Amino acid sequence: MNCRISSFVYYDSILMRFLLFWIVVLFPLGVLCAEEPLSYCSMNRVCVEFIPQSKGIDVYFHNRIATEFTETSLSVDAILKNMKSSKPLPYLTILKGKKKKKLFQLKTIHPKRKISYKIQYKWILGNFNVSHDSSYVYDLPFDPKLKVRVFQGYHGKKTHTGDNRFSIDFGLKEDDLIFAARPGIVIDVEEKNNEGGFDPKFQQSANFVKILHEDGTIAEYAHLRYMGVVVKRGQSVGVGSILGYAGSTGYSEGPHLHFEVYQPTKILRKKTIPTRFRTQMSDAEMLTEGSLVWRREIGNPLEKKILDVDGISLCDTLDITMTNRCQLTTFSVVSPIYLTLPIVKPDVYTFQLNLRKKDSNINYDYTWDSKKEDWVSSFMIPIQEFQEPLEGEWILNVVSGGVLQKKIEFLVKSI
Repeated sequence: MNCRISSFVYYDSILMRFLLFWIVVLFPLGVLCAEEPLSYCSMNRVCVEFIPQSKGIDVYFHNRIATEFTETSLSVDAILKNMKSSKPLPYLTILKGKKKKKLFQLKTIHPKRKISYKIQYKWILGNFNVSHDSSYVYDLPFDPKLKVRVFQGYHGKKTHTGDNRFSIDFGLKEDDLIFAARPGIVIDVEEKNNEGGFDPKFQQSANFVKILHEDGTIAEYAHLRYMGVVVKRGQSVGVGSILGYAGSTGYSEGPHLHFEVYQPTKILRKKTIPTRFRTQMSDAEMLTEGSLVWRREIGNPLEKKILDVDGISLCDTLDITMTNRCQLTTFSVVSPIYLTLPIVKPDVYTFQLNLRKKDSNINYDYTWDSKKEDWVSSFMIPIQEFQEPLEGEWILNVVSGGVLQKKIEFLVKSI
């Protein structure tokens, strides 16, 4: 027999007589409801328990999934009839660890009259009294071998508004490794969700890891794949510790990593915090939407690059999603040739292109500007417009700011 109740609990003298009857009936079977307090758990985490006493009801709370380091901000209120609370309501407090904490007692005012109570509460992981260490610089939370685009930055129009306004979406692929950006203790995980989509109905379906930092703030790494978490609650992690695998669970339009650092407010809302990262271009920068970032090896100088030189490529299609797989060096005389330039920080840049054919007088120059919103600038090389035979070896130089960015050699063959 399960003696549990919903979040809205009503208690009166008639119910008490009914329960006493069943206690007597069931006692021989060893099931005594009085030994298990009436209770309810929110999200299977923060629970309230009601223990009847001679003059009222003791109200206890605890976070059943907490570690010894976990703090939970909690606000409790009640609608009472013929009862009064031993403490003023609403009552704001901090639960420490998972130990049960008696918050107050609901006392009966007139013993012979009907009583009822309705408990309402809300909670959030973390302590609303903490303050973020703004001097801390975070590491990028993904595999050091990857170069990753910031899909959505602070105040992103898609989903980074309100409480989530200082969040970052990193454009990881399914199963890319996720790393800890700052040391801490894992205080909550979820990995059993297996659905997602760009629909608000999936807002509670994301898999995640939450890490408590030394200053009391919490980092959330969200949208991990199904069964894609490799750490456990209570585990200590350092910078670069593997947390799990990227996915697209929850409110998501495709694989990525949602990263945020937050602290609770006194009204138990989530206050996300702007954070600075160590990147290839800076020892401490706030990431902007569209930026391409990667890890700089310790001891290496800062890279002041306009383009991701390794990503500059020639292709026979303008589908930039194919860029990583499109490093063609041979084309047919009728094939289009597109030059793609991955921009590190989207802005207006001027690019110069010089194309010449070996053992020929063909020499072609072109200049164009990128658009401020461009993540990749593309240009179709009009090689078919040249009068001489096209077959043969070609050399392409890409220049920006007077600096040679990349030299590419390619071959054109007849059909």
